[in-house]
Formats: sequence, C-alpha cells, structure tokens
Amino acid sequence: LEILKRRGIRIDLILGDFDSLGYVPEEPNLILHPVRKDETDLMLACREGLARGYKPFCLYGGLGGDRISHTVANLQLLRWLADEGARGTLYGKGCEISLLRKESVTFSAENKGFVSLFAPGGEAVVTVKGLSYELENAVLTDSYPLGVSNEFCGAEAEITVHEGDLLLVIENRP
Repeated sequence: LEILKRRGIRIDLILGDFDSLGYVPEEPNLILHPVRKDETDLMLACREGLARGYKPFCLYGGLGGDRISHTVANLQLLRWLADEGARGTLYGKGCEISLLRKESVTFSAENKGFVSLFAPGGEAVVTVKGLSYELENAVLTDSYPLGVSNEFCGAEAEITVHEGDLLLVIENRP
C-alpha cells in the first residue's frame, strides 16, 4: 500500500485485515476482514478477483519476507488458482514462480537467467527444449530435484507439461 501510494498508483480496491500495516487505511474501496480467519489476505484477494472475473493474477511481494510460512501458503495458492481455472504468478526480488498444468510455455532467445522445475503434487511429465539441459517426456517427482538450476542459453525455449503440476521458477532474470 505504501509503495503504491509513493509511486502515485491509483488503488481500485484494497482488501485485508491490515494487521501487518498496523492500521486500517481510509480508502474509498476497502474490504475489511477480521484478523482471525481461515484464509490469508492474499487468498481472500484472489477469491475476490475470481468473483470479479479475473483469471490471470500477478502476485507481487508473495515471495520472501520474514515468514516462510506465507511463501509456502502462496505456492499452495498457485495450485488452488489452477484448480479454479485461473493462473497466478508470484513475483519476488529477482524471482518469479508460476504453476503449469497441461500446457506449454515458450521463451524468446533473449531470455537470461536460471529456470527450475519442480513437481509439487507427486509427479509431472515434462519436455524441455532450448535450455541448457533438455528433457523428453521426463518424469519429475516431488522427492528428487532433477529440474533445479537449468539455464537459458540464447535459444528459443519451450517447456511442456504433459501430465501433473509443475512449478516453474525463473531466477535472476534481468
């Protein structure tokens, strides 16, 4: 909230319990939730977005921070959004994470940085082309980190998820 205000970005809707902020802001379009509840503020915000018809969710500040439990909750939120027919991407300092499910994503040759792939729900069958390490119908599991630290290498790249859920982690993207 403070960053948006400093940058002069208009706030369409503000939602939460505001316990981290320390006060309830006086904003015209505010939805106040109790501090004691079963869902995180980010989950409530995504529910509200879905109710308003939104499908892509860019979730800034959802990685890192002082409480790792919230980062883990946000990773779970990506799967929940996919179950609801939506797509979320978490953005943090030098990192973005999204969940892929039975889809392909492509990247231009100009991309730089590291790409890691994780199967949070047991197994995922994936094909990776155009990265430093390629895979063809490989089975990634949630107990062996085969997909960690791949790299863009100056070629057009494609990642295809044939089965399962896949966390796509892109780091150090300039």
